[in-house]
Amino acid sequence: MQTFYSHGKLLLTAEYVVLDGAKALAVPTKFGQQLTVEPIKQPQIIWTSLDHNNAIWFEDLFSLKEINNGYIARNPISDRLIQILKAIKQLNPEFLISNTGFKITTILEFPKNWGLGTSSTLINNLAQWANVAPYQLLKLTFGGSGYDIACAQNSNALIYQLENNLPTINSLVFKPVFLKTFILFI
Repeated sequence: MQTFYSHGKLLLTAEYVVLDGAKALAVPTKFGQQLTVEPIKQPQIIWTSLDHNNAIWFEDLFSLKEINNGYIARNPISDRLIQILKAIKQLNPEFLISNTGFKITTILEFPKNWGLGTSSTLINNLAQWANVAPYQLLKLTFGGSGYDIACAQNSNALIYQLENNLPTINSLVFKPVFLKTFILFI
Protein backbone atom coordinates (compact mmCIF):
# COMPACT_ATOMS: atom_id res chain seq x y z
CA MET A 1 0.00 0.00 0.00
CA GLN A 2 1.21 3.52 -0.84
CA THR A 3 0.01 6.77 0.69
CA PHE A 4 0.45 10.27 -0.73
CA TYR A 5 -0.45 13.62 0.83
CA SER A 6 -0.86 17.17 -0.46
CA HIS A 7 -1.63 20.42 1.35
CA GLY A 8 -4.53 22.66 0.42
CA LYS A 9 -3.94 26.24 -0.73
CA LEU A 10 -4.76 29.85 -0.05
CA LEU A 11 -3.78 32.50 -2.58
CA LEU A 12 -3.38 35.83 -0.76
CA THR A 13 -2.31 38.05 -3.67
CA ALA A 14 -2.31 38.17 -7.48
CA GLU A 15 -5.58 36.32 -8.13
CA TYR A 16 -5.57 36.11 -11.95
CA VAL A 17 -2.47 38.11 -12.82
CA VAL A 18 -0.32 35.23 -11.56
CA LEU A 19 -1.17 33.65 -14.92
CA ASP A 20 0.59 36.60 -16.58
CA GLY A 21 3.76 36.30 -14.49
CA ALA A 22 2.92 38.42 -11.45
CA LYS A 23 4.38 37.30 -8.14
CA ALA A 24 1.80 35.70 -5.87
CA LEU A 25 1.84 35.17 -2.12
CA ALA A 26 0.37 31.75 -1.34
CA VAL A 27 0.05 29.74 1.84
CA PRO A 28 -0.32 25.96 2.11
CA THR A 29 -3.08 25.04 4.52
CA LYS A 30 -2.88 22.60 7.36
CA PHE A 31 -5.79 20.80 5.72
CA GLY A 32 -5.13 18.70 2.63
CA GLN A 33 -5.98 15.46 0.90
CA GLN A 34 -4.60 11.96 1.24
CA LEU A 35 -4.53 9.32 -1.49
CA THR A 36 -4.05 5.65 -0.64
CA VAL A 37 -3.30 3.10 -3.36
CA GLU A 38 -3.60 -0.64 -2.68
CA PRO A 39 -2.78 -3.22 -5.36
CA ILE A 40 -5.53 -5.74 -6.13
CA LYS A 41 -5.55 -8.78 -8.41
CA GLN A 42 -8.47 -7.73 -10.62
CA PRO A 43 -7.72 -5.50 -13.67
CA GLN A 44 -9.75 -2.57 -12.37
CA ILE A 45 -9.66 0.53 -10.25
CA ILE A 46 -12.02 0.63 -7.31
CA TRP A 47 -12.28 4.31 -6.42
CA THR A 48 -13.67 5.67 -3.14
CA SER A 49 -13.57 9.33 -2.07
CA LEU A 50 -14.26 10.29 1.52
CA ASP A 51 -15.10 13.78 2.73
CA HIS A 52 -13.84 15.54 5.86
CA ASN A 53 -16.43 13.64 7.94
CA ASN A 54 -15.16 10.30 6.58
CA ALA A 55 -18.40 9.83 4.60
CA ILE A 56 -18.30 8.52 1.04
CA TRP A 57 -19.06 11.33 -1.42
CA PHE A 58 -18.00 9.48 -4.56
CA GLU A 59 -17.31 5.91 -5.61
CA ASP A 60 -16.98 4.08 -8.90
CA LEU A 61 -15.31 1.09 -10.50
CA PHE A 62 -13.31 1.36 -13.73
CA SER A 63 -11.91 -1.57 -15.68
CA LEU A 64 -8.37 -1.01 -16.90
CA LYS A 65 -9.63 -1.91 -20.36
CA GLU A 66 -12.09 0.99 -20.41
CA ILE A 67 -9.45 3.40 -19.10
CA ASN A 68 -7.00 2.35 -21.79
CA ASN A 69 -9.39 1.86 -24.69
CA GLY A 70 -13.05 2.72 -24.61
CA TYR A 71 -14.60 4.61 -21.75
CA ILE A 72 -18.28 5.50 -22.11
CA ALA A 73 -19.28 8.70 -20.30
CA ARG A 74 -21.46 8.15 -17.24
CA ASN A 75 -21.22 11.10 -14.82
CA PRO A 76 -19.12 14.28 -14.52
CA ILE A 77 -16.86 13.03 -11.71
CA SER A 78 -16.12 9.67 -13.32
CA ASP A 79 -15.59 11.37 -16.66
CA ARG A 80 -13.10 13.80 -15.10
CA LEU A 81 -11.21 10.97 -13.37
CA ILE A 82 -10.91 9.10 -16.65
CA GLN A 83 -9.63 12.28 -18.30
CA ILE A 84 -6.97 12.60 -15.56
CA LEU A 85 -5.96 8.93 -15.83
CA LYS A 86 -5.67 9.23 -19.61
CA ALA A 87 -3.55 12.38 -19.20
CA ILE A 88 -1.29 10.44 -16.83
CA LYS A 89 -0.95 7.71 -19.48
CA GLN A 90 -0.01 10.39 -21.99
CA LEU A 91 2.81 11.51 -19.66
CA ASN A 92 3.77 7.98 -18.58
CA PRO A 93 2.81 5.32 -21.16
CA GLU A 94 3.78 2.57 -18.69
CA PHE A 95 1.04 3.65 -16.29
CA LEU A 96 -1.75 1.06 -15.78
CA ILE A 97 -0.45 -1.47 -18.32
CA SER A 98 -0.41 -4.52 -16.04
CA ASN A 99 -3.25 -7.01 -15.59
CA THR A 100 -3.68 -6.07 -11.95
CA GLY A 101 -5.53 -3.11 -10.56
CA PHE A 102 -5.81 -0.86 -7.56
CA LYS A 103 -8.13 0.15 -4.77
CA ILE A 104 -7.81 3.92 -4.48
CA THR A 105 -9.13 5.92 -1.54
CA THR A 106 -9.00 9.69 -1.21
CA ILE A 107 -9.67 11.46 2.08
CA LEU A 108 -10.33 15.20 2.20
CA GLU A 109 -9.53 17.04 5.42
CA PHE A 110 -11.68 20.04 4.51
CA PRO A 111 -15.21 20.52 3.14
CA LYS A 112 -15.24 20.33 -0.67
CA ASN A 113 -16.91 23.74 -0.96
CA TRP A 114 -14.15 25.62 0.93
CA GLY A 115 -12.07 26.03 -2.23
CA LEU A 116 -8.83 24.84 -0.62
CA GLY A 117 -7.80 22.63 -3.52
CA THR A 118 -9.84 19.47 -3.94
CA SER A 119 -8.62 19.18 -7.54
CA SER A 120 -5.04 20.38 -7.12
CA THR A 121 -4.37 18.09 -4.17
CA LEU A 122 -5.76 15.18 -6.18
CA ILE A 123 -3.58 16.08 -9.19
CA ASN A 124 -0.47 16.35 -7.04
CA ASN A 125 -1.17 13.03 -5.28
CA LEU A 126 -1.89 11.18 -8.53
CA ALA A 127 1.24 12.66 -10.12
CA GLN A 128 3.32 11.35 -7.22
CA TRP A 129 1.78 7.90 -7.53
CA ALA A 130 2.16 7.73 -11.33
CA ASN A 131 5.61 9.30 -11.33
CA VAL A 132 4.69 12.17 -13.64
CA ALA A 133 5.31 15.92 -13.42
CA PRO A 134 2.39 17.48 -11.52
CA TYR A 135 2.58 20.80 -13.38
CA GLN A 136 2.32 18.99 -16.72
CA LEU A 137 -0.59 16.91 -15.43
CA LEU A 138 -2.34 20.08 -14.22
CA LYS A 139 -1.82 21.66 -17.64
CA LEU A 140 -3.39 18.64 -19.39
CA THR A 141 -6.39 18.52 -17.05
CA PHE A 142 -7.52 21.63 -15.17
CA GLY A 143 -5.07 24.28 -16.35
CA GLY A 144 -4.17 27.27 -14.21
CA SER A 145 -0.99 28.88 -12.96
CA GLY A 146 0.19 25.99 -10.80
CA TYR A 147 0.48 27.94 -7.55
CA ASP A 148 -1.88 25.40 -6.00
CA ILE A 149 0.54 22.58 -6.91
CA ALA A 150 3.35 24.57 -5.27
CA CYS A 151 1.23 24.80 -2.11
CA ALA A 152 0.38 21.10 -2.28
CA GLN A 153 4.10 20.28 -2.21
CA ASN A 154 5.20 22.75 0.46
CA SER A 155 4.45 23.40 4.11
CA ASN A 156 5.65 27.04 4.26
CA ALA A 157 4.29 30.21 2.74
CA LEU A 158 5.74 30.96 -0.66
CA ILE A 159 6.12 33.48 -3.41
CA TYR A 160 5.06 31.89 -6.69
CA GLN A 161 5.73 33.25 -10.14
CA LEU A 162 5.57 31.99 -13.70
CA GLU A 163 8.71 32.96 -15.61
CA ASN A 164 8.73 31.87 -19.26
CA ASN A 165 5.80 29.58 -18.34
CA LEU A 166 7.91 27.79 -15.72
CA PRO A 167 7.15 28.00 -11.98
CA THR A 168 9.53 29.81 -9.66
CA ILE A 169 8.92 29.09 -5.99
CA ASN A 170 10.56 30.88 -3.08
CA SER A 171 9.74 29.76 0.45
CA LEU A 172 9.38 32.43 3.12
CA VAL A 173 8.52 32.93 6.76
CA PHE A 174 5.08 34.51 6.89
CA LYS A 175 3.80 35.33 10.37
CA PRO A 176 1.77 38.56 10.25
CA VAL A 177 -0.29 39.61 13.27
CA PHE A 178 -3.57 38.78 11.52
CA LEU A 179 -2.45 35.18 10.97
CA LYS A 180 -4.16 34.15 14.22
CA THR A 181 -7.45 34.85 12.42
CA PHE A 182 -6.63 32.06 9.97
CA ILE A 183 -5.49 29.50 12.54
CA LEU A 184 -8.05 27.02 11.22
CA PHE A 185 -6.42 27.07 7.80
CA ILE A 186 -2.72 27.65 8.27
